[in-house]
Amino acid sequence: MSAAFSRARLVVFDLDGTLVDTLGPTFRCFQEAVAPALGRVPAREEILDRFGPADHDIVSAWVGPAEAGAAVKRLYDCYEHAFRDAGPFPGIVELVLELRRRGKRTAIFTGRGRRSTDVLLRSMGLDGLFDFVVCGDEVASPKPAPDGLLTILDALGEKAEDAVLVGDTVKDMQAARDAGVPAIAARWASPEREALSRWDARDKGHVAQAEDVAEAACLLIPPDP
Repeated sequence: MSAAFSRARLVVFDLDGTLVDTLGPTFRCFQEAVAPALGRVPAREEILDRFGPADHDIVSAWVGPAEAGAAVKRLYDCYEHAFRDAGPFPGIVELVLELRRRGKRTAIFTGRGRRSTDVLLRSMGLDGLFDFVVCGDEVASPKPAPDGLLTILDALGEKAEDAVLVGDTVKDMQAARDAGVPAIAARWASPEREALSRWDARDKGHVAQAEDVAEAACLLIPPDP
């Protein structure tokens, strides 16, 4: 199975928790955004369960129409300073650069909205490293639906069997399976490590587990002859 990953022509990455170390600040900003309207601070597990749609859509649906505008403003106000100390995981930039050096194409499929995605990629020096980026507010159905992956495949003219998705949640694995794309479970910062460990090869796709970025690189980059 590892040979199939290294032969892939296209590598699609999730963003938060896979490329960049932003889950902690993201959870905090969601809490700040919705707590005044809910009258309580939601647990991280509640927020994680709602991941999939764009961040502003999650907040709007959670608090309701009357509170949505103020809650989204709190979310983006928090984002302005929350990620100052965040960045790509060690080894990620080197991995993406090496993939591209070897002629592979790279893309991002994130549930995050376009506005915050662009801010993150610019601030962390990742813009320009990907051939295509699909955000949660640019697809009809968000993760775990495969719409974003299918959009990337169509835009870049690649077949599902020639691509790999790298993601840190079960919803990423579900999206890959339903698109017919093999997947690598990025376990290095996943909030769902236990659930990912139970995700075996099934249906149309195959899943491999990577404990760290170096292990993912070994799967994705063929050994030199």
